[in-house]
Amino acid sequence: MTHPHHPAPGTVPVGGWTPWGTWDPAAGQPLAPLPTPEVPAARAGLGGAAVVAAGLVVGLVLAAVVAAVLLRGVAEDAGRAAGEAMGTSVADALYGGATDPFVGGTLGEVEQSAPVAPGDLGPDPVLDGYAQQCFDGDLQSCDDLFADSPPLSDYEEYALTCGGRVKAWSVVYCTELE
Repeated sequence: MTHPHHPAPGTVPVGGWTPWGTWDPAAGQPLAPLPTPEVPAARAGLGGAAVVAAGLVVGLVLAAVVAAVLLRGVAEDAGRAAGEAMGTSVADALYGGATDPFVGGTLGEVEQSAPVAPGDLGPDPVLDGYAQQCFDGDLQSCDDLFADSPPLSDYEEYALTCGGRVKAWSVVYCTELE
């Protein structure tokens, strides 16, 4: 038994479709393929549209560059202003308004007291000499002791206090106390 959509083996349906194409019933062979439709040539108006589109792209890129340059300047100004404001706030909080604590050598009024004898600061006779002269009132010797003493040594600590006259780091140079 044959199915209406499936012809019997060895037969070809008249004028029907098969997996091999359309058959010519008179010739018993496939029909010639249909011609491929022609694609219409591009219209002349499309060239103008391409020019307009390219112009739009160039204009957008140029606008983006100009905007970036303008925004960069605004951002730099805003950053600079914020930094200056922050620096002023920190200087006010730490140094009573001085923007550079080392201008003038001190951080405002410096509380002074009587000098303290150096005692035994270490084994170096030259540094011991500077320490004794510092105690005796030669404030340049205090600065020399600081410059020549090893970091974090008792000599350096004594020099930072100008021979016990001030708190450590309250002056840049002991000679400014004169």
